[in-house]
Amino acid sequence: MEYNFFGPTKIAESLREIASKFDETIQANAEKVIAKYQPTMDAVVAKYRPRLEGKTVAIMVGGLRPRHVVPAFQDLGMKMIGTGYEFAHNDDYKRTTHYIENGTIVYDDVTAYEFEEFIKALKPDLVASGVKEKYVFQKMGLPFRQMHSWDYSEPSDHSSTSYNARFFSGERKKQPIFSLNASCRVM
Repeated sequence: MEYNFFGPTKIAESLREIASKFDETIQANAEKVIAKYQPTMDAVVAKYRPRLEGKTVAIMVGGLRPRHVVPAFQDLGMKMIGTGYEFAHNDDYKRTTHYIENGTIVYDDVTAYEFEEFIKALKPDLVASGVKEKYVFQKMGLPFRQMHSWDYSEPSDHSSTSYNARFFSGERKKQPIFSLNASCRVM
């Protein structure tokens, strides 16, 4: 079983799928949680989607993120034009095809030079990768989202350049069960 807790669409789908394994009470409670946070998600999407609609993004990270963050960017109206893994297995590539459109470049374990060349060729509006790639693309004048440490590059004042949505496990607990940040400078 694989669930995706990146972006509002996949969060709701995953919560519903998990709840479907249980009785009607759990399913009803899952719907209540989704309904409770939907206005917050809708407000964030409504605020940022007009600025991000149609912008392109290319990512290169490890783990599940090369496929799991795609729908979060899509929720904001962005188009994934390149995604890649630092390490992956054959099933990772098969599962990635369910998240991306035909024509999306998928790269595997590229060197720093190869990734830079992909970015030069693809010309995305946003690059999302790790800290070691950050400075190369910033020097190229490209907006960059550091994907390995979620709160690393977020402005402390939560200004309009930062999207930050957190969902808490309960009213009294302030431990996030989900956090999504996407900082972008839109040209």
